[in-house]
Amino acid sequence: MRSTEDWSRLGGVLIVVLAAAAAMVVLVPRLLGVAAGPEAEIITVLKSTEREGLSLTLPGVEEPLTSREHHFARITVNVEPGGQRAVAWATLDFSGRLGRTQVSSLGVERVPFVRRGRQWVPENLAAPRLAAVVRALESRRRALEAGDREVLTGLRTPGAEAEEGGGVAELERVMELQRRRYRAEAWYLRLERDEVVASEEWRLEGQLPSRPVDEKGQRRLSLVRNGEEFFFSSGLM
Repeated sequence: MRSTEDWSRLGGVLIVVLAAAAAMVVLVPRLLGVAAGPEAEIITVLKSTEREGLSLTLPGVEEPLTSREHHFARITVNVEPGGQRAVAWATLDFSGRLGRTQVSSLGVERVPFVRRGRQWVPENLAAPRLAAVVRALESRRRALEAGDREVLTGLRTPGAEAEEGGGVAELERVMELQRRRYRAEAWYLRLERDEVVASEEWRLEGQLPSRPVDEKGQRRLSLVRNGEEFFFSSGLM
C-alpha cells in the first residue's frame, strides 16, 4: 500500500499537471494567433463572441443590446501600416433584444481593431454599425413617445425635407395622443455598407378626447450612414 507521503507526492504532481494544462488552454490559442498573424487573431476574436455572446452598450440607452444568437461570416481583415490598427469586414447574422424589443439583423459589419499589448481587441464594440442603427431606432421611438419634435428633426438625414404626404398625417396623429405610449415590438434589419432597411412592428397606445387608442401595425423605414451614425432618409413614419 502507498504511504501518506506517496499520496501527497502524487497529489502534488497532479496539481502541477492540471495547472500546466490550464495554462496551455489559455496560452496556446494566443501563441497560435501570434504565429498565424493578426488576421487570424482578429478572426478568432470575432468568432469567440459567438460562444460568449454580445452585449452592446448604446450611448444614451439604459439597457444594452444583447444577443440570443449571432454569427460572423465572410470575415476579411485589413491591417493598417504600422501594425497597430486594423479593420475587419464581415457579415453578421444577429438575433437578440433591446429591452422588450426583439432585434433581428443581417448584413455588413465593419469592426475597427487596435493592438493593446500583445492582443487585438475591438476599438469600441464588436458590432458598431448594428449598435448605431439600433440606437437611431430607439432614439426615434423615445422621441415619438415623448412628443419631442426637436429630437425627431435631428434624426433625419442632414438636409432632408420634413415628412411628406401620409407621413405628416401619421406623425401628427401620434403627437395628438395624450398619455401616449409608443412601443417597438420588433425590428427586422437589413444592413448594407451605407444603407439600412428596417421593418418595425409597433404598438401605439394613448387617449383621444373621444376614445382610447390601442393600435398595432408594421412599417418600413430607411436609414443612411453619415460618418459613424445612421439617419432616417425617407421619413420617420
